[in-house]
Amino acid sequence: MKERIENSWPGIDFCKHVLFVFSVPAEFNEIIKTKMRKCIYDAGLIRSLGTLNLQFTTEPEAASVYCINKIKELKMEAGVTYLVVDCGGGTVDLTVRKLLNDDRIAETTERTGGFCGGTYIDDEFLKFLEKKAGKSAVKIFKEKHYDQVNYMVHKFFCPEIKIPFSGKENDFKIIEFDIEKKCPALIQYINDPERDQLENDEWIIDLDFATVKSFFDPVIEKIIKLITLQLSNCSDCSLMFLVGGFSQSKYLQHRIKEEFVDKVKISIPPNPAAAILRGACLYGIDMKTVATRVLKWSYGVLVSEVWQAGDPISRKDSNGRIDKFSLLASKGTEVDVEKEFSAEVSPVFPNQTSILVQFYYTSEHNSTYCDEPHVRSLGSFIVSGLPIVNSGLDRRVLLTLRFASMESTVATAKSLHNGDVYHTAFSTLSDNGHLFPYRNQTVAAFHIIFVLDRSGSMNSHDQQPTSGTPFCNNRLGAAFEATDKFIKTRINSTQGQNTNIDDIYSIILFESSTEILFENQIITDIDFVQDKLKGKVTKGGTNFRKAVREVDRVIDKHFNSFRLNVIIFLSDGQDRLPENELTNICQKNKEKGSPLYFNTIHFGSTGGDVLRQMANIAQNYHDTSSNSTQCQYTRTPDTISLINSFTNVANSLLLYKSV
Repeated sequence: MKERIENSWPGIDFCKHVLFVFSVPAEFNEIIKTKMRKCIYDAGLIRSLGTLNLQFTTEPEAASVYCINKIKELKMEAGVTYLVVDCGGGTVDLTVRKLLNDDRIAETTERTGGFCGGTYIDDEFLKFLEKKAGKSAVKIFKEKHYDQVNYMVHKFFCPEIKIPFSGKENDFKIIEFDIEKKCPALIQYINDPERDQLENDEWIIDLDFATVKSFFDPVIEKIIKLITLQLSNCSDCSLMFLVGGFSQSKYLQHRIKEEFVDKVKISIPPNPAAAILRGACLYGIDMKTVATRVLKWSYGVLVSEVWQAGDPISRKDSNGRIDKFSLLASKGTEVDVEKEFSAEVSPVFPNQTSILVQFYYTSEHNSTYCDEPHVRSLGSFIVSGLPIVNSGLDRRVLLTLRFASMESTVATAKSLHNGDVYHTAFSTLSDNGHLFPYRNQTVAAFHIIFVLDRSGSMNSHDQQPTSGTPFCNNRLGAAFEATDKFIKTRINSTQGQNTNIDDIYSIILFESSTEILFENQIITDIDFVQDKLKGKVTKGGTNFRKAVREVDRVIDKHFNSFRLNVIIFLSDGQDRLPENELTNICQKNKEKGSPLYFNTIHFGSTGGDVLRQMANIAQNYHDTSSNSTQCQYTRTPDTISLINSFTNVANSLLLYKSV
């Protein structure tokens, strides 16, 4: 396709001038869509992950756009509410839309769906084959001869049985399934007693009416329940469209008409399988066709309030305040594409010149706190340059969140004191709903997690920080200095390259237990880390397992597949290998498409075998041969080599190109 377009229009910039619209099932979560975006990027169809030349629409939404012209053909006018039932291969998606003036559509209820598409009929057929030929025989056949399985299903079962089956017994004739012709490789794996029976039947299985009907009924019953539920939530729906490949099934059409013909008018386009494709094209030509959508998530912002009696005492901070979730928009709400949701925040301190704005989302309708299990980080940015002269705390900032399209959400902050406006665009929800910024970055962004041993042995004075630092004069102080220099190196290097980096940082101290100094922190003040590390002392024993578990928790809570997770794990001692914990975190993040970059550093001249094994375990979970960043183990005998190791890692991150 790319070659054909470039040959047909010489001089065209494919990645600049071509808009891609991919339709996805409504049940696809954000993890899947993010992986699709990454695959499309890897295929060379887009130049950057954040480009707006790649848009997604749900299959029912695309079908809804396609149905606009069909509504006109039915001589129905603006104001009609219609249900689109998209029966695909894997999923069935349903959405209720209303036709507005100027050929625009509004989503009126939250879309629903289920895994009950046409391929589940195929699965029922294969289960039937297992009963006739033996479960183990069919299993081996699928593993070793998938080409014959594919031929049997798509060249025999679908065209000869699934699509034409009408559900009317008078029209049905028994179908002979000849194993020797349709799947000969299966025969060698069939054992007694099934083999004796099939040999007596000359390897022919009769498919009678009741058998074929049994393939359909469990799946179609699920579809009927989904339709019933949607219609019960929309009393003014007067029209139903059946689209998607499985909608070609005569029996499915018959059952749906039988069930709902007295409730709504039912329309099936001549080529229902092409409705989504055509609708996606129409959506790409005019994305303003979709006037409203129903939110899948609730959105909010973190606010700092004065702690009140009745608030949990454990959440009261040293300034007598408490962080809470402030709702901006609730799930299930029908919103105009350009509608803004707003809230006001103010500085906490009179001399505060910047505010870190942190957005969150949840699957619930509301939340109290931002660290509840169902709440996830959405995105953040800093509002800086707030005036302080004679202003006190009366320097309110208006925050707004606007859902510009399915692939673009805009966050804005406006100072109500001086009118200054700050904004950032987020181009899509990534894994678990996180937003990533719409920028064409050439340097990757990272979540850098320092995991620092503060056990009793780190109190040794054989190594100390260099002169002029505010840290304690022991190994722990040297580790703090190296951490501080790492972050300053990273900030100064990215500023020197004039790049726009969204790094976040977390620091975990560990001994027999763990302490979080801060997590998911954007750092712009180079003295911030020093202030956090000052006064921290050594104590306790060494527990690698608890440290790795805390890393797992922090990554899970703030996961964003467009920030690479870099762990710097430092210790001067030994502990048992946290193999299970490390394997779990590495496997989980590999499955998310974001393997960890796990660096272990032994601070001392001897030992470190366990730390070496930890780096090797993490490296086994991904191949980073194409990038400069590797999981690695380093031994640093003194403070200078420790600082050099930290700054070398910081500099190496600049060589990792954004993907």
